[in-house]
Amino acid sequence: MANLEVQEVEFLQKYHELLEGMSEALDHLGEMPDVGESSIAETLFADLVKGMQQLHASHDQLAPLLNVETLDQFDSLVQSMSKWFEQDVDKAALLSNEVIPAFLDWKQDMDDRIEPLIAH
Repeated sequence: MANLEVQEVEFLQKYHELLEGMSEALDHLGEMPDVGESSIAETLFADLVKGMQQLHASHDQLAPLLNVETLDQFDSLVQSMSKWFEQDVDKAALLSNEVIPAFLDWKQDMDDRIEPLIAH
């Protein structure tokens, strides 16, 4: 891969840091015994949605840097996350069966692409 500009490396570092923070938040949500009734869980999930919006907004800049041709995996994750807002959804099951695995798959794919570019 071609040498990246300093700004591009910084962008990738920030994207990577956002993924790390979101991963920690999902871990915390996944461990909450009362995730379906917790106002803290609602706030944390809302923050995750904002993080997803930031990731999405950066994809036009990210895709050419990483030679990403499709964002289907990301779109699938967004669809899973949107189920959180449906009535009568089992939020704990949604997290453990869909959202967390989909996020971890996306994060691993991005980590595999980003980490070699930002390693010093």
